[in-house]
Amino acid sequence: MARIRLLLAFFALVVLASGIFAVAYYYKNYLRPNLEVTQEIEGRSGPKPKRELPDLGLKEFEAAQALLIDGELQAARDRLLYLMEFFPDSKKYPEAKHIVGEINMDLLLSPTPMAGKEEHLVKSGDLLAPIARKYQTTLNYMMRAGGRTNHVIYPGDRLVVYPLNFRVRISLSQQTITILTPDEGKFFKDYEIRSVNLPRTLKPPLSAKIAEMVAWHDGRAVTFDSAHYFDAEKWIRADKVGLFIRAQGAPPAAAAGESGEDSSGPIGVKVDRADLEEMFAYLRSSNSIELVP
Repeated sequence: MARIRLLLAFFALVVLASGIFAVAYYYKNYLRPNLEVTQEIEGRSGPKPKRELPDLGLKEFEAAQALLIDGELQAARDRLLYLMEFFPDSKKYPEAKHIVGEINMDLLLSPTPMAGKEEHLVKSGDLLAPIARKYQTTLNYMMRAGGRTNHVIYPGDRLVVYPLNFRVRISLSQQTITILTPDEGKFFKDYEIRSVNLPRTLKPPLSAKIAEMVAWHDGRAVTFDSAHYFDAEKWIRADKVGLFIRAQGAPPAAAAGESGEDSSGPIGVKVDRADLEEMFAYLRSSNSIELVP
């Protein structure tokens, strides 16, 4: 009986050794070469590129383009605003944002009907300043939107008016001045900030209002009906000391009347001169300003 057990144990060891030998033989002659070939192929091909996800905003952008071709400005703008809200990662986002701003300006500074825009029929005894106050607008806007070159009005004239209650948001980190709509605070247009020179005491976040839209010529302030208005240096003064919006490269003399100058030049947020001129067409005193980091 003991011999049988020894014999069985011997056979078991033989079988086990045979199995180990077979596994080693298979690995050496079949599995290892295949693994080496696979690794070599993968090494040559390199890492697989990530699959690019489809741009979901592209469809909205193309639809807006078609509407623009058909002259449907407001419908095109709405499609682009939809893109901006729901597909902010779209490659078309920056272009959509720019087009929305241009459409908004075209609609605002023209007789084209839009929500909030009205016509005032001039009557005997009407004056421009009271009309502007009544509709919360400006003389500048009424002249530009109506395509008028003369500030003299007569009974029967029709003036385009719109409540210019826009909101201004200055973002120092994004280097932009964004204009938001009066009603829902939606994007209207933005402008690139070229440089910033603010007092250390002026720290965001803070809220302010436009105190004055200044046009300065030959050492004095001029109004829209002046022959020198369009040549005048302009800046926007807020009701917070040191907060201005100016044209990039504005001469120091332009700041003299506002005591807004230090050793680094005129203080404030600087934008392109053409952009500042455009702001003067539709911003007004009392508009809110938000300065954010």
